[in-house]
This record gives sequence, structure tokens and C-alpha cells, in this order.
Amino acid sequence: MTDKEIEIKALLGEIHNLKRDFAFKLEEIQALYIEIKLQRNLVEKYKLENKHLRQQIKQLGQEAEDMMLYPWLFLENQYIENTIDL
Repeated sequence: MTDKEIEIKALLGEIHNLKRDFAFKLEEIQALYIEIKLQRNLVEKYKLENKHLRQQIKQLGQEAEDMMLYPWLFLENQYIENTIDL
């Protein structure tokens, strides 16, 4: 074999290795993309849940305040609910 043939064979081997490395990196990028997409979906889900929980907390706080200000109204509503359940 001549020096040129040996050099060509070495270059072809290097090209093959680079293609293999590129394919591996492409798989990694695709996996990371999917993972990021899932994480974004989770973030959106948790943001929505957080929003609902904050609304619930606000509503419960308002109800507690109303119960403190108007305990007779709360007792009346409890009485009505209990008679309906019977």
C-alpha cells in the first residue's frame, strides 16, 4: 500500500467515527428535547394547580373571615345543610 492509500484509509476510518459520534450526539439531543418538553408540560401543570390552590386558599380565608364576622349566618347555613341531608 502506498502512503496515499494508507492516508485515505485512515481518513475514511475517521469519517466513519465522526458519523457514529454525530449519530450518538443527535440521539442525545433528541432525548434532551423530549425531556425538556416533558418538563415544560409539568411546569405548566404545576402553575395551573398552584393557581387553583391559591384561589382555594383565598376563598377559604374569606369564608373564615365571614364566619368570624357573621357567626350566626354560618350557624344558620349549617342548620339548613343538616336538615337537607336528613
